[in-house]
Amino acid sequence: MRDSPPLPEQVPSTSHSDIQDIVRYWQGLHRGDELPDRTQIDPTAFFALLAGISLIDVVRSPLRFRFRLLGERMKAYHGKDLTGCWLDEAFPHFNSTSTPADFAVVAERGVPSYRLGAPLMTYEKAFYQMERVFLPFRNSGPSVEVILAYTIFR
Repeated sequence: MRDSPPLPEQVPSTSHSDIQDIVRYWQGLHRGDELPDRTQIDPTAFFALLAGISLIDVVRSPLRFRFRLLGERMKAYHGKDLTGCWLDEAFPHFNSTSTPADFAVVAERGVPSYRLGAPLMTYEKAFYQMERVFLPFRNSGPSVEVILAYTIFR
């Protein structure tokens, strides 16, 4: 059996095994130094993880982010389907959080972003601890145009 490639420096080896699985899937799509393209994503390759997936479009000038797709767990966490919504409009507090900066690093540098977060409050007023990774993808162009997010709530 082949050894798994080492995780990128941004993703700790102590991260949840599902996070490591989706990161290794992303790593396997690389061709040399070129980032993987969104069209390479095969949902059947990580079917068990689909509920925690979000795809986010990166729009530039100014830099903004819009939900392209949300898995069922993400819809339940947000209390509704936010597909097509701008994150800064869906969440009035969005720009005062660390998330826009995390997205910007992924979009501008083409590297993953990992976070293990403090408890978050859901729409149902329940609290969860969040662990998530953002992974950069091209969309037929040379730059990051889509971010695949995988989130676990505990």
